[in-house]
Amino acid sequence: MRGMLTFRTSITFAVTAFIVALATLLIAIQVRALRLATQEAASAYMDATSAKAFGRLQTEITAIASLVHVLATSSSIADSNERTETGHAIPLFKAALQELPQMDSVYAGFENGAWLQVRRIGDLSDEQRESLRATPEADIAINLVRPTPGGELPMRRIFEDQQGNEIGQLDLWKYGYDTRKRPWYRETMKADRPLVSSPYLAFSIGAPVITVSAPLRGKVSGVIAADLKLDTFSDFVQAQRPGEHGIVLIFDSTGSLIAHPDFAKFVVDAMTHPSQPQLPNIKEINSGVVGAVLRRSDGRDHYDGSIRDDHGRDYLFRVAKFTLGEQYDASILLLAAQEDFVQDVRRLQFTGLILAIIAGAAFIPVIWIFGSGMSRSLKNITAQAVKLQKLAEPDLSPVTSRIKEVHELGSAMKLAQRAIWSFAHFVPKEIVQRIVDNSISTELGGVREEITVVFTDVRDFTTIAESADPDILMHQTSRYFSALTEAFLAEGGTVDKFIGDAVMVFWNAPNPQPDHVERACRAALAGRLACEKLNSQFETEDLKPFFTRFGIHVGEAVVGNLGSTERMNYTALGNTVNLAARLEGLNKKFGTAIIVSEDVYLRVQHCFQFRAFESVVAKGMTKETRIFELVGVSA
Repeated sequence: MRGMLTFRTSITFAVTAFIVALATLLIAIQVRALRLATQEAASAYMDATSAKAFGRLQTEITAIASLVHVLATSSSIADSNERTETGHAIPLFKAALQELPQMDSVYAGFENGAWLQVRRIGDLSDEQRESLRATPEADIAINLVRPTPGGELPMRRIFEDQQGNEIGQLDLWKYGYDTRKRPWYRETMKADRPLVSSPYLAFSIGAPVITVSAPLRGKVSGVIAADLKLDTFSDFVQAQRPGEHGIVLIFDSTGSLIAHPDFAKFVVDAMTHPSQPQLPNIKEINSGVVGAVLRRSDGRDHYDGSIRDDHGRDYLFRVAKFTLGEQYDASILLLAAQEDFVQDVRRLQFTGLILAIIAGAAFIPVIWIFGSGMSRSLKNITAQAVKLQKLAEPDLSPVTSRIKEVHELGSAMKLAQRAIWSFAHFVPKEIVQRIVDNSISTELGGVREEITVVFTDVRDFTTIAESADPDILMHQTSRYFSALTEAFLAEGGTVDKFIGDAVMVFWNAPNPQPDHVERACRAALAGRLACEKLNSQFETEDLKPFFTRFGIHVGEAVVGNLGSTERMNYTALGNTVNLAARLEGLNKKFGTAIIVSEDVYLRVQHCFQFRAFESVVAKGMTKETRIFELVGVSA
């Protein structure tokens, strides 16, 4: 019970902190430039909409996937393909529906054609209940297909009320539902691993759903699956749209719609389709402002900007890609009309604090109730999976449960967290995250990319080391590296390696950074300032100061895995790296601290102040290089 209270408290505090942070951001906006302030407000609203929509969808899919994983190994389901009205699987499915209210149904199909489904029907529409021929008081529908010796697949549908009493029964001798022909069954059996489907219309009720499925791991062959209804989710997403005229679309990697302002209409149209009922694909939406934005984005993972529709209304737009589960991605398109936020910006200074308090107070009981309704073990395992993905520090103890499979899953999750979290202390976190999500190969080799490289070195470090106590020098150098790398990491740099007293850092890999040259220059200036402050502390401690010199260059390099099959290093090679190192060494000749190449200067001369020098031929180079000293940020 204590663990459950901790989980609920953590969720409540996290959501409250998010709301307070968002409200603080809105309060801080000044009405000095109305257009800029409008863009900031609209952007903040789109952030909130995106976080709420994908947070809810990811939470629901993750919770269902965890449950399906556990059910796939249950002896009540996986040890026999003989299904009866009194089997142990039915109470198990009912309990699963009770624990996860976002599930529409849970079911299992078997290789012999048998099928068992338990569906929640209390919240279905009148039309959907009529299609099931449900009795008025029915709350649960149990569908049972048992193949006959002749190969027929008759189905029995049993209706139960909220107390579990049977109140009706239908025998559908020619229902025509063969689970083995359904895409969720075929694709899961073929892949032999858990899958998350694209949205589609459910066979019996015509509701849009996403199916989370997994192969059974027992004595019989088959698939366990559960459905997440999308109609209520789409309504939730539209309720979060950015402004009165805002638009939100969510679609998966195949283009199938998950949420859309006209989602309900699409469902009705699909049900009356002359051939095969299906939801429209995002590629079919090629008109209006939405179609224009999709054409501009051209499949990019992240793209934003502004656009004007045919009525002269200005919109800010954003297209972003998110990962919802293993090998399942989705994208969100948000459009915010700037006119919706003009008045809001003017009122934020007076009403922001009140709105923050009201929003926080309204969300606390909602989140508290939501956290209470979920199983403690499944909640904790889901939280640990999120921590593993974010490389957060693991919990001290594993999730425990009286269910053997859940207990083993909790222990395995703890071991994975500890291993990856420890690994991230020796390798840059960005690289670890890309290895975890399989976007960086673990094979030797690389690709040619444009990067910005920074090399640093400490002036006269050899002389300092000769006269210093080794223990003291080691602690002093560690403090120096900590201050320097903190400045680099704050600008998103990838700290490649420490070479004695030198540091090699690069930007725009492994994660793309459009402003990587500016980031590198800001990081160098911040690193110089941090070292100056640290040197003041060194002097008060009678330690010799570390004067740092920087070299910065931008260009193409080969970025990838270098080494042997037993031990490799994600690094960068090429003339760009060599020249950055040579530029750092030129500081000694010119008495400077930060020297950059002409390529860097041409990219960011509008952002920073530079002092030009004559062209030089760097050591080991054959061509002249014009160099500049980075002085500071432009006023």
